[in-house]
Amino acid sequence: MNGTRLLLVRLLGRGVFKAAALAGAFVIVAGAWIWDADLLTGAADANLRLIKLVAGLLPAEWGARTESALRIFGADRALLLIEAVAIAKIVMLGLARPFRRRRPGL
Repeated sequence: MNGTRLLLVRLLGRGVFKAAALAGAFVIVAGAWIWDADLLTGAADANLRLIKLVAGLLPAEWGARTESALRIFGADRALLLIEAVAIAKIVMLGLARPFRRRRPGL
């Protein structure tokens, strides 16, 4: 396999992995919502507290503007999706670990 083809295969594999992780994240969020919707509300509230904490570290005017902008864009809920993607990737990597081949010399 030449270098260009190998690069394309690796990029395609990474894209498929990222797409599967995103789909898995939506399954995790939907499953959590079906199981207990208050769990998602609590997680979003915890994310909002984290945003307030980080925004509080900025100078007064910047902190208020940053917090306001993040609330407008729904950063607390976006963090839920990012956290779910991270969980899905960890699960997928954990499941794939036994099937990975080690290259000699690494």
